Amino acid sequence: MKQALSELLSLAPAEKERRGLVFTAQEIAGQAALWPSTYERFASFLPAARPFLEEFLAHPRKCVLLCGAGTSEYVGLCVEGLLRRGLGVPVSTVSTTSLVVNPQGWFVPGHATLLVSLARSGSSPESLGAVRIAEALADPVYHLILTANAEGELAREAAALKRARLLSLDPRTNDRSLAMTAAFSNLVVAGQALAHAGSFSEYERLFARVVEAGGRMLERAPDALAGLARQGGYERAVFLGDGAHFGTAIESRLKLQEMTGGAVMCAYDTFPGLRHGPEAVIDKRTLVVAFLSEDPFARRYELDLLEELRSKRIGRAVLAVAAQAGEASGLADLCVEYDPDGSLGLPADYAPPVQVIAGQLLALFTSLARGLKPDNPSEAGVIHRVVEGVKVYDPVAFRAGRGFRVVAER
Repeated sequence: MKQALSELLSLAPAEKERRGLVFTAQEIAGQAALWPSTYERFASFLPAARPFLEEFLAHPRKCVLLCGAGTSEYVGLCVEGLLRRGLGVPVSTVSTTSLVVNPQGWFVPGHATLLVSLARSGSSPESLGAVRIAEALADPVYHLILTANAEGELAREAAALKRARLLSLDPRTNDRSLAMTAAFSNLVVAGQALAHAGSFSEYERLFARVVEAGGRMLERAPDALAGLARQGGYERAVFLGDGAHFGTAIESRLKLQEMTGGAVMCAYDTFPGLRHGPEAVIDKRTLVVAFLSEDPFARRYELDLLEELRSKRIGRAVLAVAAQAGEASGLADLCVEYDPDGSLGLPADYAPPVQVIAGQLLALFTSLARGLKPDNPSEAGVIHRVVEGVKVYDPVAFRAGRGFRVVAER
């Protein structure tokens, strides 16, 4: 009997077209195989990047802003803690959609800013606008552009910037499906590598475990998640994660909502944060997805919350995603494990590209179970691969009384 994901991959081309499966399943299945390419590209990029980073780090007052829109923003949430420790400077994640509306809230006079732009297509007007606004407001500003599209507008913009470095990922990471999957996990890998720019040999030792863990997740998770999707019964889902897995939770929430065309409404939170009001959304139609930390200290808080959910008897089902389920196996209705024997021992900060695969697969199989087309699930055409109809305005021109000058649009 074929595994649920490989069964989709083996469909005839005409059947894939009919079911809207030309891209999505393959992009999810193939992403871990592309991580070594991202690693090698970063390793080749590092000699040019190091002097650039050293110049930025030499400034007495400095900060790093990780920016992107939607899924690209959530890449930042998965790696900001690792970068904070690796670079030894303040690091924040900000959506480009927030930055272009309120740029004065992010650029501090007299502080050097490293703006790390994260993008799949690099054609989002907010991504381009954020770079141009930073050029006007931050002094000095350093641009590091990480993109899956070497031909995108953001990549082309890099050549015109005074202080910029561009890392283009393997073209195969530039997902053609509506939902961003391979680009997400490969950008997270690039972010992890960036955190080790000054200690790359350390990441080299960890990276092999990241790849192995991704392969194991792709082997172990599909059948269980396909079964959960066929069982159905959930109209809502709440995704929980702490630390780097907060980004995993938010991204997985978006994937399920996107691939079901909004039919499954989704929320997200940290495990402790759920108690402070958001727990009210959990009813008999709600699936709770718990991305459990590999860190035993964080795991204690997470188990406490799962115990509370079990004692209150709320929610349709609890899905736990973990390296090893441990005590959670008695608190969740379904556990997906990628390292049940503990042989990999992957630290928590390096697990998001692995655990997010479970979120992607849940979205894929739920979309199919609802009779939708994962490549383009928005039957009414409400959402698109790249946003349209957006204008980004120049804040400097506006505050100088020169009206609304457009700096980027699509």
